[in-house]
Parts: sequence; C-alpha cells; structure tokens
Amino acid sequence: MSPSKVSNLDFTTFHNIVDGQPRDSKTFHQGINPATGEKLWNVPIATQQDVEDAVQAAEKAFVSWSQTPMEKRKESLLKFLDLYMSYADEFTELLGKENGKPRVFANFEVAAAVPKWIKHHCQLDLPEERVEDEEKVIKTRYVPIGVVGAICPWNYPILLSIGKVIPAVLTGNTIIVKPSPYTPYTALKYVELAQEVFPPGVIQVLGGDDKLGPMLTAHPGVQKISFTGSIATGKKVAEVCARMLKRCTLELGGNDASIILPDVDIAKTAPEVAMGAFINSGQVCVATKRIYIHQDIYEPFVKAMVDFAKNVKVGEYTEEGVLLGPVQNEMQYEKVKGFFEDSKKNGYKFAAGKPDVESGKGYFIQPTIIDDPPNDSRIIAEEPFGPIVPTQPWSDEDEAGSVWINSFEKPTAEAFFSGHKESGIGGEWGSHGLLAYCNAHVMHIYKSKL
Repeated sequence: MSPSKVSNLDFTTFHNIVDGQPRDSKTFHQGINPATGEKLWNVPIATQQDVEDAVQAAEKAFVSWSQTPMEKRKESLLKFLDLYMSYADEFTELLGKENGKPRVFANFEVAAAVPKWIKHHCQLDLPEERVEDEEKVIKTRYVPIGVVGAICPWNYPILLSIGKVIPAVLTGNTIIVKPSPYTPYTALKYVELAQEVFPPGVIQVLGGDDKLGPMLTAHPGVQKISFTGSIATGKKVAEVCARMLKRCTLELGGNDASIILPDVDIAKTAPEVAMGAFINSGQVCVATKRIYIHQDIYEPFVKAMVDFAKNVKVGEYTEEGVLLGPVQNEMQYEKVKGFFEDSKKNGYKFAAGKPDVESGKGYFIQPTIIDDPPNDSRIIAEEPFGPIVPTQPWSDEDEAGSVWINSFEKPTAEAFFSGHKESGIGGEWGSHGLLAYCNAHVMHIYKSKL
C-alpha cells in the first residue's frame, strides 16, 4: 500500500531544508517559466551561514547514517520512492513550469526515469574483495566518504540531482543538493518530502545564486563534489577541489556524434537520429551534436530528417502533441542564437529551420539542420546545447568514448556514465558508479603473530 500524502506539502511555497527543517532567507529570487516569461515562486537565497549549518548537520548525521546497514538504507530509498510517486502528477506539473519540457517528457523524467534509477540502485551491493596467500589475507571493502555536495544542472533538474542523491545516501554518505537557480523548485520540493523518511541532515537542499556553488565547493567539511554542468565551470570546480585534495566527479559538456552507415533503413532511422539531436530542445549533454551520414545516402537521409523536423510540434508543455519545448533560460537562448547568427554570416545552408530566430513569448526555437558546414565552423567545433545540428557526409569511420549502436544516446541507470577528455572526470551510475562515493578500506591480516 502506498503511503498517504503529506498533509502540509504545498507546491507553491519553497524553502531550503537544513537539518530536517525548512529555512527561509532575507533575500529571494524567482525562476522563470521559459514558455511564457512569467516569474515563478520565491526561492530563498542561501547564505554562508546556511552552508555552515547544513555541513554541520550533515557531518552529525553521517556518524549514524554511515553505520546504518545498507539494506536499511535501501528500505529508506524505496519508502521515499513510494511517497514521491504519490505526488507524480504534482511533480510533473511543477517540472513543466520550471523547465518547459513537454508533458510527455516531463512525465517520463518524473514517473519513469526516477523510479528506475532508485529501484536499480537498490538491487546493487558494494563489492568485497579477498586475496589470500600463505602469509596473509587481504580484505578490501568500500566505505562512504562523508559529506557530498551535489551541484546540479537545469536541463533534467529532478533526474540529474536525484541521480546523485541515490548513490550517495545508498553508500552511507550524507548530501547537500544545490539545484540550478534556473530550475530550483522540483529539487527543493522532493528534498522537503524526503524529510518524512530520512533522518535530519542526511539529505539537505540549498537554493541560491552563483555564489552558493563556490561556498559548497570550498567548504572543508564537504568531502566530495559531484558537479554536472559546463566545461568552463567544471574547470573552476576542479581547481578548488585540487587545492584541497577534495574528491570530485565532473559531468561536463559533450560534442557527441552520430555515424550513419550506408545500409540503414532511411525512413525508420532518420526520425530517430533527428530526435537524438532535438530531444529536450537539444539541451542534453549527450544529445547528438554532429551527424555524419555516409556519402552514398547523404542527400536522401538529410531530406528525411528535414521532413521530420518540419513536422515536429514546438510549444508549451501543456499543449497536446508537443515534442519540443522552449530553451530553458534567456542566457542559453542567446547562446543558441549565436550559432544561428554565425551560420547565417558564413553562408551555411539551412536545410531545416530559418537563419533568423523569431522572437516572441517564451524562448522557442524551431528545430534546425545545417547542411554540410566546414570542419572549422562553430556549429561543428562547439556544443550549441539547443535545437540546431549540423550534418556532414563521410567515407571513413572513427571511434569515440561511449557508444550506442542502433540508437541515439540514451543514458541508463544500469551503465556507468562518464566523459572522456574535457567531457569530465570520473562518472556515476551502474555498479561501478557506487564506488565514486566510497573510499577503499583495505585490511592486511598476517597469519603469524609477532
């Protein structure tokens, strides 16, 4: 039987959560509905004192939570999941307002992806290793690090924050979540809900401005930072962590490629490839950013993609049949427009979409395909993080880091997710991802006493 809803959980008021209690601030900011431009609800801006108090509460909670048996920690996660799912409709609505993604994809994030991530991780166990010879026995087990700071992005504000919470608390750590100031609401609310299940200080959340991330990163009581965001900001996080020898996981941007072989079913494959580029309005770190199509099928494949792109419905999350919502915020909207301006200035061919982005209510951009720009063009070399993608013909194959075969890029709870080169350091998810939140504890037991 699912647990009863919490009687006082209000989806129109939002608080930071410190040591199990709601906390407000003298200063506030508001997120923006990217489909309408309207301001949303007040979010308290956390102070240095809030950070100090949250870290102190997390350190205190770690003492007992780290000693709680893993099976008990799994039970708590599953209880939280049941309670969270009783509010699936409310979280879907809230996600649509703060993020702008269409209802079908908001519902997937809320009611399909999050349960899958929690259930899968609750089937995992930390490995224990044993090596023995005539002289000694060596036992290795994995123990929690301590207090984790989770600095989270705006493109998947529930999944990519709770995707840090799950392995952190499962392995015995305590965690302080910092949602993006563009999309703070869902994280603030699910952490508030989590207080019904978890002891105070185990899961906390602080909303704030651009000063908050550096406060968390530099705090000596935070033993690990898990950051998902831009390459530029990730390098700043790494610099601070390096000075303190603090552990960090960096999930940064990408410039992912799809390679289309000459024997594909064009009618079936082209729409899938296009969705790999345009899903979530291109705001996915593993979205397809470059499409290489074998020269023998280049023209018909591009035409099939264009036909699909022209029929994709762009609109507000409440509209029926919408596949693409707005770009989430004005900063990113202006960045994406820069790729349009550069492509227009250099005379690149717009196979789908128009060179000029139409301004109006909301940050909407029609899906756009740039036909065979040069290798040194911005649209090839950089990550737009928006609904614009280049295509190029190819005749020789190349290999890359993570590979999906017969599919566009689809991260999953079962697989370790990590970047190569400037796409990041370390990784999360899957059985290997649990170890990112642990230290190895090795016992060397000699058989002969001194």
